[in-house]
Amino acid sequence: MVDPPPVGSPVTGPVAIAVVVKAPVPGQVKTRMQPPLSADQAVAVAAAMLRDVTHAALATAADVWWSYAGDRGVLDGLRPPGVRMLAQVGAGLARRLAHAHRSLHAAGAERVVLVGADCPTVDAATLCEAVSLLDAHDVVLGPAADGGYTLLGSAICAPSLLSAVVMSTAHTGEDTLREAARLGLAAAVMDVRPDLDTVDDLRAALADGWLDRAPHTRAVTARLLATLPTP
Repeated sequence: MVDPPPVGSPVTGPVAIAVVVKAPVPGQVKTRMQPPLSADQAVAVAAAMLRDVTHAALATAADVWWSYAGDRGVLDGLRPPGVRMLAQVGAGLARRLAHAHRSLHAAGAERVVLVGADCPTVDAATLCEAVSLLDAHDVVLGPAADGGYTLLGSAICAPSLLSAVVMSTAHTGEDTLREAARLGLAAAVMDVRPDLDTVDDLRAALADGWLDRAPHTRAVTARLLATLPTP
């Protein structure tokens, strides 16, 4: 990893950003890109995305964590200085995310942002904006084009924002906002960002400039797409 660049308005106060990551092991990450990518090529994409998201988080000056699942040894080989590890706990993604949310708030973070390791379109400026929105809101959600979200930030410990919501559906984002409303929490919604689940997603993101601030993902994507037949 390279040292993160400075950000114009770094976050202040007790803020934790948790990158939600699965160890990039062949056959276990970015499976919807296989084929046309090989398992090893999909690992290269996943690792590049992780580097960019972590780079962005470190650039904010927040406390940065990897909320991780899978082979810690693989992750330790990728982890840069300044990133702490928090094992995912619980059955199912919703409970694992709720555990990370609860643990970081309990550790003293006044604002917690969970961001997917495969969401390199979330750059440092976007993370700083999310944290800033928590000055006036209880919850901030960064919606994804598939109906889920790329990030979820909170200024209050409310694990049901995660545990009460079914993940990976076309209405996960809406359901999360509905749960926030049920709890009486004020929510801010950021701009929609594309998903990067398939090779076509990568191709579109590269063409549309979404990877311009994600240099590792951009380089790997451009290299791999150059080896594939033109659609």
